[in-house]
Amino acid sequence: MKRFEIKLHGKNFLFNLDGELKKFGFFATKFVEAENPQEAKKMAIILIRQNPNLRDAVLNENADRPTIDLEEIKEVNFLKFFSKKSTTGFTFYPEEEE
Repeated sequence: MKRFEIKLHGKNFLFNLDGELKKFGFFATKFVEAENPQEAKKMAIILIRQNPNLRDAVLNENADRPTIDLEEIKEVNFLKFFSKKSTTGFTFYPEEEE
């Protein structure tokens, strides 16, 4: 198996922030082991979607679903993979209203 660093960009995530509905985007980095970059991307997106804190907080209707896009993917060595694997999280930002 190869080791990959996958940078993802989430958009259009609707949250209730102190009683006010607001849309946010985020950046997240995941480290996964996979056979190829395509499999690594799928695994990273699944990990994001299965995060219980994110999943339980998202309030979007089916007609206005959030998206998660690939920003960057690269193969990494053993040391970087294991030193960074447990330190990844989300960096949220407020999306501008149109």
